Amino acid sequence: MGEIITLVRKLLIVFLLLITALFNFVYADEVYKIKGVSFDTSGSSIFLNTIGNYQSSITDSIKPVKLPESHKVYFDINSSILIGKKQDLYLTSGVVKQIKISQFTTNPNVVRVVMIFDDNYNLDNLKIGNINNHLVIMPVDLSSSHAQFYQNSYCDKQKLSYSYYNPLKIQVQDTNIQPAVLSTSSNYSQKDLNQIRQAFEQSNAEEIKPLVNSELNNHITLRSKYYINSISVKNNGFLISGYGAPMIQKPFLLSNPSRIVFDFVNTNFNTAYSGKEIPLSASTPMGDRIKIGQSDSNISRVVITSENAKQYIPIFSPDNQSVFIVNPEKLSANTVSSIKTNLTKYKYNKNLSTDDFTLSFERPVVWGIKRNTDNLYVYFFNAAQYNEAIFKKSIENTPYNELQLALLKNIGIRLSLPLNANNDVSTYFSADGKNFRLRISGLKPVKPKQKDTVLLNPKDKVIVLDAGHGGTDYGAIREGINEKDINLDVTRRVEDILRRKGYKVGMTRTNDIYVSLEDRCNISESMNPLLFVSVHVNSCAGTEPKGIETHYYHDNSVELANTIHSKMIKAIQTPNRGLFRSKFYVINHTTVPAVLLEIGFISNEAERAELITPKRKQATAQAIAEGIIEYINKHK
Repeated sequence: MGEIITLVRKLLIVFLLLITALFNFVYADEVYKIKGVSFDTSGSSIFLNTIGNYQSSITDSIKPVKLPESHKVYFDINSSILIGKKQDLYLTSGVVKQIKISQFTTNPNVVRVVMIFDDNYNLDNLKIGNINNHLVIMPVDLSSSHAQFYQNSYCDKQKLSYSYYNPLKIQVQDTNIQPAVLSTSSNYSQKDLNQIRQAFEQSNAEEIKPLVNSELNNHITLRSKYYINSISVKNNGFLISGYGAPMIQKPFLLSNPSRIVFDFVNTNFNTAYSGKEIPLSASTPMGDRIKIGQSDSNISRVVITSENAKQYIPIFSPDNQSVFIVNPEKLSANTVSSIKTNLTKYKYNKNLSTDDFTLSFERPVVWGIKRNTDNLYVYFFNAAQYNEAIFKKSIENTPYNELQLALLKNIGIRLSLPLNANNDVSTYFSADGKNFRLRISGLKPVKPKQKDTVLLNPKDKVIVLDAGHGGTDYGAIREGINEKDINLDVTRRVEDILRRKGYKVGMTRTNDIYVSLEDRCNISESMNPLLFVSVHVNSCAGTEPKGIETHYYHDNSVELANTIHSKMIKAIQTPNRGLFRSKFYVINHTTVPAVLLEIGFISNEAERAELITPKRKQATAQAIAEGIIEYINKHK
């Protein structure tokens, strides 16, 4: 009898082992497979691209751990495997300085993510969640990631600057891999495009084989600037909500049936809405209705079917996170916002190649736009007051002298301007919701008065040079060498060359003093500036990176950046790290074309030794000055 019991026990153990093995086999694919990392163009989010779905309990189990040394955090992702090589990436813009991803253990399967932040970063702001079944790490609040920065919200036609990937600079720390040099002219393989395009989408792709060094994808920045998370009906209109910065092209009409089409540029959307029509009213499903689809790899197309399709306009929320598309005849200002604001400031600004007009409000404003063949209308729905006399004075003797403001009952303030087919309209909106900027090409120029003619002479305007850091702000430091000293020396040399050529030059600092970022911009604006050039020396945690790179933020600064950068690359024997759109304060908060130059790496021993020599400093200064002069001569 005892032998039978023993045999039964053995059979039971074998059975349980088989069941366990079968269970592991059946659920082996349930592990969270991480393909790699991508970054949105704002630098506010980091996406871990994955294969397959995962349970919310996995993200619930993620607990960031703060390490005592510097600003470092790590967290483990349970039930997950890393497909391909471990990643060790250095970021040279944004609050995240370095991110490491590796397979921490294989039994159990755990992937560890280590992040190193800027010294001034508050680690309490770090959030981890998911968007469309992809783990997303948010160093800053998505709704405020563009705070104080203007975002292009509307354009008449898609511009070249929107059709390429806006690269975030990445340095791969691997001695077997050459540093990635990304620029706006980079050519991307179909494999790269497919990987990036799927970053916001649920993926059923087969498991990717481990990458070898030669196949490592360095192009890991998302093309998407906006992700549409939901579409709903509200207040007789369609509310489109999401994350990022929405930008809409000029809508167009279709017939049979009557439709209006809004293209959201650089946008992906929640695929749960793909192919579905949402009626404005459940009782009349074949009445006004909305549908969304992906017409291009980076364009989400919103189509509204309605007998009154041409009446629909887009209305942007103050936080720039949602767009309300509605027929304004069915809209009351009170339903848009209960918060009232006043229009208080008006500013016209002329650069070398663009003319802007900015309207500033006391509080965040809700605004909508309608562009016809002959007119432009912008509605500020919750704006109640404006000063007619000051407004008219601000547009006098400018290409915007035909702008009109009107206070409309139950709507708010309407801005209008007569246009023609040759005018190209773009609008920009600050994420604090208080500033609206209008940029229109092809407006009829206004002949300036004689005294203005003198001011427009490039040699009578001021070239503003900004030596980075200074005083108690040392910048990067290596082996007792301070970045602030190199910056000032080179900038003084540029000043000397330009003055000898007859140009007026202004300096944000001429000696070793501390000047805040805001003060640098204010100093520049007070000088009647022609352009703004900031000089810096680069650094990173690794010692291998070296070379020259140039940063810009606004579209009007691309040509200046390219001209100076080309001169430096020709004059100095060091790697060309390319041009980058970056959110540095001083090049975003100046109204004229502005660039920030990184003239070499102080963290690289060999380049550091060169940077402190008079020969390298003079060659750098000469190249910068030649680039500035060439740019000015081109725009005389």
